[in-house]
Amino acid sequence: MGLFSRSKGNALVEEKTKIENVNETPAYEVNEKDESNEILKDEMAKLSQSSSSISSAVHEVNNSLSSLTNATLSQAEELSSASEILETFNHRMEQLAYNITNVQISVLDTDKVADEGLNTFTDLDKSLKSLQEAFTTVSSTVSSLVSKLESVNSITDSISQIATQTNLLSLNAAIEAARAGEAGKGFSVVAGEVRKLAENSKQSVESITNILDDIKSDILNTSKSMQAANDVIDNQQKTLQYTKGSFNNIKTSIGESITEIDSCIENLTVASGEKDNVLSIMEKVSTLSQEHSALCEEIAANMDLQAGSLEELDGTISVLNSNL
Repeated sequence: MGLFSRSKGNALVEEKTKIENVNETPAYEVNEKDESNEILKDEMAKLSQSSSSISSAVHEVNNSLSSLTNATLSQAEELSSASEILETFNHRMEQLAYNITNVQISVLDTDKVADEGLNTFTDLDKSLKSLQEAFTTVSSTVSSLVSKLESVNSITDSISQIATQTNLLSLNAAIEAARAGEAGKGFSVVAGEVRKLAENSKQSVESITNILDDIKSDILNTSKSMQAANDVIDNQQKTLQYTKGSFNNIKTSIGESITEIDSCIENLTVASGEKDNVLSIMEKVSTLSQEHSALCEEIAANMDLQAGSLEELDGTISVLNSNL
């Protein structure tokens, strides 16, 4: 459209020059060409009409170029605003990546603590099992000791019965010695000593029995305490296994979180790269828009020059018409 307007403008300028030359022709030559004046007026009318049409078209094109320039400038401003928004978004993405990295570090530290906790629970579980085995061994030993004490009690009972029988025998022997008179005195003394020995033996057996009963009572109490402690250890083991299972679940969740965080960081990296590409394209588009706007302004300036030439041509035609 610009080339068409420029070529038409040049043609009009040439016509203007011819008309001016005609205007400068001596009067006697003009008088000889009266018949040509009518033809010239018709051509000038056509030329004026064409000039007006071209001038109108130039103004329309100029208005279109002005609108296009404004639209291009508006587009450039919008692209600039979009670039600023992308830059802000980029800063937020960088901050998000920084925060996610910190979360990743914290999660890895938590995973390490969970590993240490599991190792501690494993060691504690081994210690509790060893302690339970020791309690089981001691409990078995205590049961065996109680059984042996029962055997000792049976023996002391037998000794007590023997002492009682011996005491009775010595008493009978003393009675018989008394019946024997003088001949049985020596035997009576021996029977008395045997009776004293039997009584002392019985007293000793009773003392031993009391001591054994006390020992047995202490052992039974100890056995009950050990059984209670063993029950506590069983409960501790159950609690430990439950807690250990919870830690395993936590560790599994941490592992899944680490995987998700790694994926999130990877996606952020990809998005950041895509953002850079978008910014580069937008910068190129913005540059092209500015160049396009400058070109439109240049074309509009040329169109203004053409419009000025057409207006000047219209003025010349009007002068010629008034002189013909």
